[in-house]
Amino acid sequence: MVQEEIVHVPKIIPQERIHQQHVEQIVEVPVPMTQEEIVHVPKIIPQDRITQQHVEMIVEVPVPMTQEEIVHVPTIMQQARNHHIEVEQVVEVPVPMTQEEIVHVPKILQHERNHHFHVEEIVDVVVEQKVEE
Repeated sequence: MVQEEIVHVPKIIPQERIHQQHVEQIVEVPVPMTQEEIVHVPKIIPQDRITQQHVEMIVEVPVPMTQEEIVHVPTIMQQARNHHIEVEQVVEVPVPMTQEEIVHVPKILQHERNHHFHVEEIVDVVVEQKVEE
């Protein structure tokens, strides 16, 4: 985007000027003169620049491959089946017989026991001594 701005720039116009000196010599000196002029200066506005770069990327894509394979398929053969038939069979199983028997068990009685311990006791006995003169 370009925007214009009005700027006043002075312009210098040279002119001749006459000076008098005590020495009688005439010197011509150019004198600058200013003159205003309207100049249109474009204003520069910075903008972001978008750049595009081409990128090359190599991608490996798997390709389906067909491969022949020899497969041996078994053949089905018909065979005669043996049929099992359930037969009911009655078997007598001997059962053990129980017989009662009277057994006498002795009865245990609790008795109090007395224990005797032998104890030894040492006693000091005073014995009189006679001294003969």
